Amino acid sequence: MVKELSKQFEEVTVQHVPRERNTRADLLSKLASMKPGTGNRSLIQGITREPVVALHLTKISPSWMDPITNFLESDNLPGDEKEAKMLRREAAKYTVIQGQLFKKGLSQPLLKCLHPDQTDYVIREVHEGCCSHHIGGKALARKLI
Repeated sequence: MVKELSKQFEEVTVQHVPRERNTRADLLSKLASMKPGTGNRSLIQGITREPVVALHLTKISPSWMDPITNFLESDNLPGDEKEAKMLRREAAKYTVIQGQLFKKGLSQPLLKCLHPDQTDYVIREVHEGCCSHHIGGKALARKLI
C-alpha cells in the first residue's frame, strides 16, 4: 500500500523512529494485530512524571489518636490513674506501624486510622472523585474500610 501511494509523490523519505521513542504507535500496532475477541482492550496510557493526587497538611491539629500513639510509641500515660487505665484498655486495640496508627481486628485486616484533617478529603475522593459512585452511607463506609 505504501509503495503504491509513494508513486503519486515526487519524493518520499522514510525515517526510522526507535521503539523507545514511539511507544504509543508500538502499542497501537500490537493492539491492531491481535485476534478479534481475545481481550483486545486498549493499552495506550500516558506516563505522568509527577503525582496526580497530593495531600498537603500544613498544620495538624490535636486528635483522638495522639494519646494512643504517644502511649504505644513511648509509654506516656496521663497523670490521672482513671484516664491511664482507660487509655491502656483502649490502646490494646491499636498498633503503630512505621509511625501510622492502625486498629486491630479479629476477622478483618488492620484498619488505618485517619487524622480528622484527612477524613473529609478521603470521603470526598471515594464519593465523588476517582471512584465517583455517589453511593449511600453504608456502602461508602464499606468501601472506605
